[in-house]
Amino acid sequence: MPGPDENLIEIEGVPDFWERLAQAGSPSLVLDYDGTLAPFQVDRMKAFPLEGVVDLLTRIRDGGRTHLSIMTGRPMRELEALLGDLDIPVSASQGTEFRFADGTWLTLVPTPVQEERLTRALEEARGIAPDGRVERKVASVAMHTRGIDPERAKSMEDEVCALWQSDAGDYDLECRHFLGGVELRLDDVDKGTALEKLLEERPGDDFCVYVGDDYTDEDALEVLVDRGIGIKVGSPEVPTHAPGRLADPYAVREFLKGWIRTTT
Repeated sequence: MPGPDENLIEIEGVPDFWERLAQAGSPSLVLDYDGTLAPFQVDRMKAFPLEGVVDLLTRIRDGGRTHLSIMTGRPMRELEALLGDLDIPVSASQGTEFRFADGTWLTLVPTPVQEERLTRALEEARGIAPDGRVERKVASVAMHTRGIDPERAKSMEDEVCALWQSDAGDYDLECRHFLGGVELRLDDVDKGTALEKLLEERPGDDFCVYVGDDYTDEDALEVLVDRGIGIKVGSPEVPTHAPGRLADPYAVREFLKGWIRTTT
């Protein structure tokens, strides 16, 4: 195993990260997509991964030592359109869509009464947001505000979330903020429950690393507190359950290079 290497990016807050990874027999690496592997874009269908990232992920997958997964709030179809199909486990749509290593799929669908409320929520958001800013997913409705004047964006988010949250509890739904919008979604289903499902067949002593940037990633980072290392992408001023920090997707790309150097 390699010793200290000046070519390995420093993980702020976890100075011994690479040594711990080198000692792990079969580590798990779970990665968020937007803001982690791909810089944010106002047009969310232009948020492609940074140059070289797909090759790095392929090398990690094929290295034979790492259990690699992707977790995203996007629908599965959008992730595949942007990232491609890497033939690895994926959790999408905030923990309601899964594709597992054996090729099987799992989708958590809303109940009929939840479906009725989500349909109304879609129209409520369309009455507030500009065209193209409202998205219906398998079990949620999201309103996107990225690129809108911050004061106007906050006003829109507060207005639609107040409408949604007024009776969300009656339908076992909740309004949650994400970086660039708000979403009405299933209660008690999130990236934390998704991470547990992705890891449920992994050994209990598996060394797991999760890398993500969003408020929604905090659910997964909290789950990971006693099982591995969480790494938060973005400003050090943002509170997080993660002990580790990386600045941006460019730093994540260097992190992936370091992962390859350490595990192959």
